[in-house]
Amino acid sequence: MNAQVQEILDNATDIQRRYVRARLLHSDTAKAARSLGLHKSTPHKWANLDELEEAAALMLSDTIEAAKEKLESLVPVALEALERAAKGKGAQSVAAAKEILARTLGPVPTWVEGAGGGPLAIEYVNDWRAQIESDGTYTLALSA
Repeated sequence: MNAQVQEILDNATDIQRRYVRARLLHSDTAKAARSLGLHKSTPHKWANLDELEEAAALMLSDTIEAAKEKLESLVPVALEALERAAKGKGAQSVAAAKEILARTLGPVPTWVEGAGGGPLAIEYVNDWRAQIESDGTYTLALSA
């Protein structure tokens, strides 16, 4: 625990220490107080309320930082699990591959729209004679 937080808590009463823990779970002073069975204005009567709020903020910051570090440490484990799944067979490998692609390249589009907002139409023109150029080459025409 942060030394500054420890000092604040050492100088706090039992209910104030419980209030600091409640502040980690509640978005404002009144909700934290009510969760302890106190009137919503009780904490505002404490001379050390600013210090208690600072302790709660530091504890929350430390908790968030610890969670981020833990998640970052699990990235290699998660990548190995995805790799094993991707090398597997069937739907599991397809799902893993889609997840890897979505996380690295962005979401894979599931629908492509044409100019009018409907599905994109690709037409293959198979009229080779009409496409032969004067030099004997031909052009493959695709239209949308």
